[in-house]
Amino acid sequence: MRFIEFKPLLAESRGVTARTAGEVYTSTTNPTDTLTIQNIDIVVPPGAKKFETSEEMQDAVNIAIPPGEVKIDDNKPTNASKAAIVATVTDVAGDTQYWVRYIKEIPAAGVHGTWLTLRGYKLDQGTRTESIPIKATDIIKDETPRSASAVAAAIKQGIKGVVANTNHAALVPIINTAVDLALQGQTAPIKDGAKYLNVVAKYGGEYLGPIAITQGGVVSGDIKDMLTKFKLPNLAGATIVFPQNAREELIDSILKMPNGVKINVSTKIHQGGGAASSLSGVAKQLTPAIIKKHPLGSQIIIDLGTLTSVVGPSKAALDLKIIDQADYNALLAVGKSSKNIKDLKTKHLQQMTLAQGMDQGADQREEYRVLWHALTAVVNAVITKVNPMPEFQQAMLAALNNNNYLQLITDAKTSGNDLTLSYYGKFPAVFKGKPQLRNKSYFVTGQKGRLGFKLV
Repeated sequence: MRFIEFKPLLAESRGVTARTAGEVYTSTTNPTDTLTIQNIDIVVPPGAKKFETSEEMQDAVNIAIPPGEVKIDDNKPTNASKAAIVATVTDVAGDTQYWVRYIKEIPAAGVHGTWLTLRGYKLDQGTRTESIPIKATDIIKDETPRSASAVAAAIKQGIKGVVANTNHAALVPIINTAVDLALQGQTAPIKDGAKYLNVVAKYGGEYLGPIAITQGGVVSGDIKDMLTKFKLPNLAGATIVFPQNAREELIDSILKMPNGVKINVSTKIHQGGGAASSLSGVAKQLTPAIIKKHPLGSQIIIDLGTLTSVVGPSKAALDLKIIDQADYNALLAVGKSSKNIKDLKTKHLQQMTLAQGMDQGADQREEYRVLWHALTAVVNAVITKVNPMPEFQQAMLAALNNNNYLQLITDAKTSGNDLTLSYYGKFPAVFKGKPQLRNKSYFVTGQKGRLGFKLV
């Protein structure tokens, strides 16, 4: 097979070796330097275990990784390296990196061994992962408005339940101290907090920041400008609500003032690369002017952000002319229990589906469905076409920045083993970077949510 005949696609993998999203690798020289697994993929020709040559494999890797992204070789390719495994990770700042491990071929049993190290990093054996359930909605599971002191009490009580009897029990005093400091509006070192920098700043900030600005009197950044905008002397008397569908929106919390003013808050870690994970909130911020100026980009956002997880990407592919009306109809008509490619009633859709890479033997698993396989192919085709589109990027940024949100940022610093947290606001929230669609939800054996995005 000549490389020119191969349209590279990242083939689905259960994880390099059973690695899963949320697992963390920690630097062997700096405990605060971590990489968090987002996705694991293999790069091979469809239906094959390897490329014919190492050069073809390296060309495919270079095409598969988005232009401008950080690519790091975990090992050096040799003439015998004819397949590759790609780990998509985020660093402490939230920026994306693509780590590549070169192998001779995909083993008959798949890539389910162990990948215990990245070059200079060691797999964290369950003590500091970002999958620790300390987000606001992990602890507070209703939308009751609470004062800052009531939120603080709920967090202190809740943190015991989620980590006290686990390997993460050390987080209890760290979070409790962080909550007390936020209530007092103070910045001071938190003993032994450095090893949990990423999870505390990224997820704990969802409640620590709102506590600090409503109760502690923190007014750093643009918070004074926000108060002027809303004609408020301060945030005294504010209650805090944590929307339970926060992953579907741009906001992590809502401040409700006694006079009826509501302030939406989007939180993130200082220098983080991410914005919202879902397009549904972005679609709500599209205006007639944005739609008129960026019609196709806006339509893609509407398709993916407002339609169902099946119809949305199918409609986007139709609007982008990736598929035609007959393909669209065939995709929506295929039975949800079907495992037969021939049940897709157009040749083009069958070809797209067959060309979509997957783990060896995935189509023999009980969970496999033709619908999921075809949708994965369509989603990946949409991503490939949409991500380089200036109009999509312009429409996304225009919608993101059409807001009156307070972007509340947690700035985390370490000194030895200690962690210091501070908070500041940007108003209105300013989103910069290049919006890129990310597929973490569609695979040949299932589907778990809509397409997401990231600012890179």
